[in-house]
Amino acid sequence: MVQQMRKAGNILIFFISAIFLFGGCAINRGLTSRVTVTLVNYINQGILSIAELEKKSLERYASVTGKNYTTDRRIQDELRDFIIPAYERFADGLKTITPKDPEIQAAHAVYINAADLMLNGFRNKLTGIEQNNDNIIIEANRKIEKARDENEQWRKIIMSLYEKYGITEIDDNQPGIRP
Repeated sequence: MVQQMRKAGNILIFFISAIFLFGGCAINRGLTSRVTVTLVNYINQGILSIAELEKKSLERYASVTGKNYTTDRRIQDELRDFIIPAYERFADGLKTITPKDPEIQAAHAVYINAADLMLNGFRNKLTGIEQNNDNIIIEANRKIEKARDENEQWRKIIMSLYEKYGITEIDDNQPGIRP
């Protein structure tokens, strides 16, 4: 059980910084299309408005799992008192974002699914710890890992859309469209 918790924690450390990869965006080559503006707004005004909730909950999860694991009780307390409530707010916020473009909608659906899977994994892990049931914990860790994989899929889709529409990150972390 301890190894499973450590593995899930290590996997999520990578995942924590992925959201902030999209700090600010700029349009390359001066192209401004409806889809480009929608994509930039999706990240800058939608995702980044709630990303801190996800980041903080995943940081807290990483702080009690993997190499930081100490006790099941510590994980239980963090899941119950901080991780799950913060991640619920993130998942709820994610569901309020409604991009108008079909390509962005498809990408967003992947992200929502990943968030739901992560939240279910966290909830199941808490249940497994409370019931001292290794099988529930192992299944919860599988869900958390699958959620991480789906989040990576979302990130790749977004990056391919950035490339397709000539959007680049800007270095000064000022969100918005830049020529």
